[in-house]
Amino acid sequence: MKFMKGIVIGGLVSAGIMMMYKDELQNMNKKKMMKKGKQFMKKMGMI
Repeated sequence: MKFMKGIVIGGLVSAGIMMMYKDELQNMNKKKMMKKGKQFMKKMGMI
């Protein structure tokens, strides 16, 4: 069960990061993207 949960969470995280990366790439604001990424990771409880 933990394995499946890890796969689901990993998929959601990578999808979210890809979406944010795509949006931020157009704005060319990498610092903002990194900040969003770190906040997202804290929400998920990884850091």
